[in-house]
Amino acid sequence: MILERLDRLAALKVDCLSPTAWAANLDEVERDQLLRAAIEATRVLILPEWESKRIEDRRPQLALEATEAWIATRSPEAIAQAKVAGKDCTAARNETFGTDHRIPEAARAVAWAVGAKDNAHIWDAFVAIEEELLARVALVAEYHKGPEQRRALLAVLRRVLAPAPTAAAPTSSQPVPYAASGNFAVGQQLTHPKFGDLVVTVAGDKWIDVKLTDGTTKRLAQKPR
Repeated sequence: MILERLDRLAALKVDCLSPTAWAANLDEVERDQLLRAAIEATRVLILPEWESKRIEDRRPQLALEATEAWIATRSPEAIAQAKVAGKDCTAARNETFGTDHRIPEAARAVAWAVGAKDNAHIWDAFVAIEEELLARVALVAEYHKGPEQRRALLAVLRRVLAPAPTAAAPTSSQPVPYAASGNFAVGQQLTHPKFGDLVVTVAGDKWIDVKLTDGTTKRLAQKPR
C-alpha cells in the first residue's frame, strides 16, 4: 500500500507537493518511520550542500541527531535537546535566507516533530526538501529536471518506508565442522568431533540448539552476532 501511495504522489501534476498531499497519502504510516524517512531524505539529498559550504556549522546535523536520539530513548532530555536544536536551526535559516535556508528549515521541521501530536512538521520537512531541490535546478535554469527531484525524494522515502526484503543467506547442504567461533543458521548440518552429525534446531545470539542422530539435543556456543 505504501508503494502505491508513493506512486500516487509521484504522479501528481503540481510543481511541489503540499502538506495536504503528503498527509492524504502517508498520514497512516507509523510516525517513527516517517521521521526516519525525513531524516534520511534531509541527510542524503540536501545536507551535503550545507556541509560543503559550512564545514564548521553543524546546526542542521545536530537537529537530525537530536531527533534520532529521541526516537531511540523517548527521554525528556532528548526532547529538550531537540527543541534547542530546532531553535538553532531557526537562527541558521534566518542567516541564510534566500540561499540555503531550506536546509536548516527541513532540519528544524524534523526536530519540531519530536513529541508533536501530529505529522504536520514532518510534511513541512518534506516540502522544504522538495523546494530546495527545485530551487537548485531553477538556479541553473534546468527546469526540465524538476520531476527528477521529486522522484529522488520519493526514492529515499521508498527505501526507508518500504525496504526491499533481504534474501536469506543460502545454507549449505553439506555438513560443516562445528566451531564456537562460527555462526550457524536453523536447519544447518554440522559435524562435531564428539557428538558426530548434528542439525541446528534453534539459533540464539550466542548459542545454538542442535539435534543429535539419537534424537537428543545439546546446546552449544557460537560467536555472538
